[in-house]
Amino acid sequence: MLKRENELRLGQEVQKRFEEAERSGSNTDWIEVATQVQLEVLREFNVAESSLQAYRCAANKHGISLYVKYNRAREGSLKVGAPSPDVSLISLTDDGTTHLQSLLDIQQADRPLVIVAGSLS
Repeated sequence: MLKRENELRLGQEVQKRFEEAERSGSNTDWIEVATQVQLEVLREFNVAESSLQAYRCAANKHGISLYVKYNRAREGSLKVGAPSPDVSLISLTDDGTTHLQSLLDIQQADRPLVIVAGSLS
């Protein structure tokens, strides 16, 4: 199944779908394309779509995850020491209230700004 997923991911049609998903303004994210491909594979092998999470876990457990192998992320243009771009931050409180604030509004002038970012997907 992983070999078939690999074939599909590297095919022109799926690569085009990934490319479209990466464009600004797209309603689709790359992870949605990857999910669609994985569901196609499960259907092709007559495996219930509800097994998607187990399929992903098995690939990760055995060190053969395609998420890492074909990561399409690219390095941005922000450099160490460069001024930080202003972005909106959403903070959540224990009671579920959300607060929107500017990154630069909470930066303290006498302290360096450290940004640690990652992806949960």
